[in-house]
Amino acid sequence: MARLIDSPPIPVSATPSWDEVFTKEIKESGETIVPLSLAENQILVRPAYFSAGIDRALPECYARDQIRCMLLKANSLLPKGMRLVILDTWRSKETQSALFRECAAALAKVYPDKDEPTINEMTSEFVARPSLESSRPSPHATGGAVDLTIATTDGQPLFFGAPFDYPGPISNTRYFEERLEQGETLSETEEDALENRRLLYDVMIRAGFVNYHGEWWHFEYGTQRWAYLKEQPHALYGPKIVTLNSFASFVPSPNSEITTLVSAGG
Repeated sequence: MARLIDSPPIPVSATPSWDEVFTKEIKESGETIVPLSLAENQILVRPAYFSAGIDRALPECYARDQIRCMLLKANSLLPKGMRLVILDTWRSKETQSALFRECAAALAKVYPDKDEPTINEMTSEFVARPSLESSRPSPHATGGAVDLTIATTDGQPLFFGAPFDYPGPISNTRYFEERLEQGETLSETEEDALENRRLLYDVMIRAGFVNYHGEWWHFEYGTQRWAYLKEQPHALYGPKIVTLNSFASFVPSPNSEITTLVSAGG
């Protein structure tokens, strides 16, 4: 695919541990969570985990309203003929737990010599440990994290060098940048992946997001990671429980606020 725009190289960024990220206090903004598919004339929403049959995954991608606004801004920065494809946003604890188990199982097959604690630690580099704790929530549990890619408006997905959710070093956002810095020569397809990662990173950063360094597809705003990387005094988003059933809002939750997205009919 011919290059329609030259994006700058992806810079070296901080790579804080989870313990460092969780040092940031959360002052919940109370911002609402909204569906993203209502902007279908601008961005595409393709819930990857619902399609894959992952436990409790929803057939819609929900995020904080500010995330919606920022995604529309990032989309507007793309070259003509391209648009963002949203793969995942808010997740239930059950979905997060299922993803953690699946990633751990995949890594255990590749590294049969590793014990369970080591596998779990490796897994946490790709899937956050499931948590609705008020001071240590999984980023996706807050509605402030988004996984996404880019496709052309005529339906061709851009190539990023590694598929979404691939648990390997090639998924590191700067993987191809680092190879160039080491003096390696990239193949034509690897150069495409490099340029596409630069494009996605550029529009998302310009829209106000931060990237998780281990995943080219993962960006956040308002979370503890965002607060840490942006040197903000506190995070804006704590854990939320999202339900499609308005009757569920009558169930108290000590650690999380319940958001009802769709009223029960009749």
